[in-house]
Amino acid sequence: MALEIFRAISNLRMVLDSETDADSPNNETTYKAMREMIEILYQLMVDTGDSGTATSNPPNDTTGVLTDTGAAYDADEHNGRTLLICSGDAKGNFYTIDDTTSTTIVCTGDNLYSDGVRSGDDYKIFYDIKSNTDGHDHDGVNSAAPALADSSVTQAKLKTTISSVSRTNSEGVVLLPGGTYGFFPQTKMSSTSDAYFATFAGNTTGYVVGWTDYATNIYAEVAAANTMYFYQRYVTSSGEVYWIFILRDKATKEIISVWQAPDHPCFGNGGKPKLTQHPFPDYNDEKQEIIVINPSEDQILEMKKKIIVKSETEPDKDLIEVLLEEYEIDETIEPDWPSTKVTVGLPCDWEDKPMGSSIKPVKKKIPKPAYIKTARLKLRDKK
Repeated sequence: MALEIFRAISNLRMVLDSETDADSPNNETTYKAMREMIEILYQLMVDTGDSGTATSNPPNDTTGVLTDTGAAYDADEHNGRTLLICSGDAKGNFYTIDDTTSTTIVCTGDNLYSDGVRSGDDYKIFYDIKSNTDGHDHDGVNSAAPALADSSVTQAKLKTTISSVSRTNSEGVVLLPGGTYGFFPQTKMSSTSDAYFATFAGNTTGYVVGWTDYATNIYAEVAAANTMYFYQRYVTSSGEVYWIFILRDKATKEIISVWQAPDHPCFGNGGKPKLTQHPFPDYNDEKQEIIVINPSEDQILEMKKKIIVKSETEPDKDLIEVLLEEYEIDETIEPDWPSTKVTVGLPCDWEDKPMGSSIKPVKKKIPKPAYIKTARLKLRDKK
């Protein structure tokens, strides 16, 4: 198969009627033009944009490993997609990618070596062609995930989202999600007991916590056995990863504060994840611990369904209330820290652009602080 996958699109031309009518004989030029049209369609429809060259021979077994030391893929970035060999004896072969590391592509069960793949062979990565059974549903595997050009959004498509923070039976400082993009929070208590909060970090005994970067912090003082909730709406365009931060007493395992939002705490609060690593400015590492949970989309949807209370004489619930009532922390497995880039802010001039202008959010990978644990949620046993 003489695949010309790297042929410049600028060299492409349409097949002429005079080359395909009944009087025209079959010839190599016509077949080549038709083949190139098909190849260009492949590139336009399913090309991920990643390509490279094998830098060593694949092992002579069925591990299906292609190594490219010049590549820099994210872990699992191309899982489920299709590897296309573009030169050498295996030119034109398709393989399903089962695993991706920073320098290797693994096609489990395929013997690339016996198929003729060798060091120096060029390759390209397409969205899933070989095992696609559900069409182009834009899941990022069989086709590109839906996104505007350059990961930009229009000002009209900036949305608002809801987040919340709780403080139980204690006093301290909490960071509000959304930061500079947030509206003033609404508050509620778990009972009619008195509580105190202020938009600065201090109280009558002179307790003060300071910080050097701009952030939207709230000080809360909550009486025993009660919880205060801060309900925050803010402007965003993101939500790539959902974040739940839990501040817990090391000795008793009692939950002091819960923070939940579809953006990392640094979003709108400086945009620097190495500075704003968590939403608890007065965290005491000797007495407290922080647990991060990244719930699934299904878990969040289930929790949101239970927020609304039908009774006209009872208040709706906060998502944190549902979380603590219906779920518990499962620490038997420590899930991987999110590796995808997430939005940490909007460009400084986004408000000055006219409605409909493209806005490219600022995205960064969030490094994992060594002192933070990861866990997952599991439903509580119903007695």
